[in-house]
Amino acid sequence: MAVKGTLKYKLTKITTRTAAAGVVALVMFYLAKDQKLEPAWFIPGALITMLGEWLRLWAAGHLRKNKQLTTTGPYAYVKNPLYIGTLLITMGYSAMARNIYIMLAGFVWFFIYYAPYKKKQENEKLVGSFGKAWTEYDKAVPDYMPSLSPYPGRGKNRWSYDVVKENSEHETAAAVFIGFAVMLYTLVR
Repeated sequence: MAVKGTLKYKLTKITTRTAAAGVVALVMFYLAKDQKLEPAWFIPGALITMLGEWLRLWAAGHLRKNKQLTTTGPYAYVKNPLYIGTLLITMGYSAMARNIYIMLAGFVWFFIYYAPYKKKQENEKLVGSFGKAWTEYDKAVPDYMPSLSPYPGRGKNRWSYDVVKENSEHETAAAVFIGFAVMLYTLVR
């Protein structure tokens, strides 16, 4: 077994979905190569991308995987902030690349395949790990449309950059911002 934090460990985290996301990113960059910077698309796309990564960083700083049920930060309002952040990043990049087809495909893929698959997979794991606490939280907190009021049984954990690093979100953030820089370069060269 690879030691956490090593390159070998990180390579074990590459999945079919990760590879597919990389392919989609390459396709977006390729399709954007002949485009010119269009502020009406680029600026909203950039803002949506940044919002998505901000949400992921906020969520990752609260998520204590397999240690405790996370009900603080964005998890007090919505069960799946990391997924929402990923969807926003995909939509933002698609807008920056001015590619409505990838945007629509990402949206459809997310709600028809990804979200239902993850819900089924994670629900079984969370029921097994947290039992009644998960069941109560699951009933009270919406999956994807944030509630206006926080979960009444939320915990006391505070956001922590150490937890962000533990969840490797700092690496995801770096990749998102490198992708942003590549997209900007592609469009202004």
